Amino acid sequence: MQELGGLISLSLGETARPSLMHNRRFQQLLPFTPLLLLSLLLWKFFDTSQQSLTAWDEGLYMWRARLFLDQDEAWTPFDQAHHKTPGHYWIVALSMRLFGVSDVAARLPFVLLALLSAWLVYEIGSLILSRRAGAMASLILGTSYLWAVYSRRVSPDLGYISFFLSGVLLLVQELVKPAPSSRQFSRWRLYCAGILFALTIFLRSALAVLPLMGLMPWLLRQARGRRILVSPWLWLGLACGCLPTLVWVGKSIAVYGITGFIEPLRFPLKKATETGFFLSGFAFYSGAIFVGFLPWSPLLPFAVTSPGLWDNQDDNHGQNMVHRRWLLFVVPVTMFLLLALTSSQHDQYALPIYPFAAMLIAVDLEHRLANNHAAKFSRERNRSMRWRSLHSIVAVYCCLASIILAFCFGGGWLIIENSDATLDRGKLHLLLILLSSVWLLGGLMVYWPHRTLRQRLKPWITLQIFGAWLVILGTVQLGFVGNYSPEVKAFLQQPDLQNNLSTTPADLVKMDGSTIAVLLKVYSPIMGQSWSSFHEFKARGSGLAWIRESDMAELDVPHSVLAQGHGVLLIRRDPTPTPW
Repeated sequence: MQELGGLISLSLGETARPSLMHNRRFQQLLPFTPLLLLSLLLWKFFDTSQQSLTAWDEGLYMWRARLFLDQDEAWTPFDQAHHKTPGHYWIVALSMRLFGVSDVAARLPFVLLALLSAWLVYEIGSLILSRRAGAMASLILGTSYLWAVYSRRVSPDLGYISFFLSGVLLLVQELVKPAPSSRQFSRWRLYCAGILFALTIFLRSALAVLPLMGLMPWLLRQARGRRILVSPWLWLGLACGCLPTLVWVGKSIAVYGITGFIEPLRFPLKKATETGFFLSGFAFYSGAIFVGFLPWSPLLPFAVTSPGLWDNQDDNHGQNMVHRRWLLFVVPVTMFLLLALTSSQHDQYALPIYPFAAMLIAVDLEHRLANNHAAKFSRERNRSMRWRSLHSIVAVYCCLASIILAFCFGGGWLIIENSDATLDRGKLHLLLILLSSVWLLGGLMVYWPHRTLRQRLKPWITLQIFGAWLVILGTVQLGFVGNYSPEVKAFLQQPDLQNNLSTTPADLVKMDGSTIAVLLKVYSPIMGQSWSSFHEFKARGSGLAWIRESDMAELDVPHSVLAQGHGVLLIRRDPTPTPW
């Protein structure tokens, strides 16, 4: 703990007090700042008793990935046309092939991708801002609530976002490089960026278009000085990166007919209009980003108005080609507006905004920590600092928090349906809001009003990062994050039950679409068939079957009950007596 706080404090320092040599050593350590998140990502991760999946959507993703392994089919293992590209399933299936079928193996790639994303944010921030700002941005991203949750989940979001950030990093490197640098190296950067951008669609289907569309204003602005969009190498990379998606579409059409092409287009359209109320996404995603990006979201209104973002200081840093305000402000705002135009209500859809929000806050904190801040403090205080005063920050935070709390207590969209296999995440949202309020407002009241703002801000940032780190660590320790269905998993992993399930596949009868059915498929060593009626099961089913307790009266075959719990029964079909 002391080492973590010391390194965070060191990363906020500007110059080494003892000597210039010490400062150089510190600068060499900054690229390793994202590794501070490794202990947070791996806490309790390899403890299998503390790992269990959510049925929606972790269980579905893991079950589908198992189909790729069991059927030894890399493109079309499903019985009917599928609505998602298989890139994400490939990642999960590869991990389970290497490390075995388990929760840990399914989640491990996304822990590594979360760490990669934090490093990419550091690299982008260090190029367009400073190394210190990049280090702060990576830590801010890693300690935001929803990002930390999805860093330990089987979800395609971290995969396609890391590919997207990799492409952005290559473009930023291309824009800040010196003019006489190697033309051949420039070509490879653009080519690889195109491949990475196209592969995001293979990983996340149509949703990957969201960050790509959000990036377009920045690319169009950059096109005035550097013809990136007309580069044949970028388009060649896009074409090569699209090949896996095109192959999958072709194979789907060959197997499922025209439905194999229509289904991937119909599903995102259905999601975008699922509530039927146009622009309802604006209210939802405003609240979802505020809650999901805690404890840092209250600083976003002030980061957006930061002089460090809007002052024309790029020429002084040799970064006039990057137009950081377009990248850090216009890109996430465009993504938010695209989401707001839909009526979807899925908080993970806003995750591509989080890296840019982290860099926005880092811009403001870097401006406050800069050497020239003390000289400008009195001049800015009469203008923008009125808006950015302590009272304004407290007022904005309380206003936003009251709206979220009203939705929580009013049964709004933050209350998630609970079952015997899930935790009350609505209470977790409320807990995080209250804890974040104490940390944020307490820190602001102590450090923000002081005249020696630059010196006082360093320990406050350290307190914020360390506090957020501890909150996430506590939620993992208590089982709120990563352990979503412990009772069902413990029930299914009883030794006697596992002995039966590991020798004979257990079918599911009249259970499609239920939460418990997904978990039964995931935690069964051998997956059985799903039947819509007992008549089908009687004619073609296996020797074992899971049925609902309420459907027991419909079962008309000789059987014995092997296990019972959570509203389901495991039965074994008895041999039919031979007539005399």
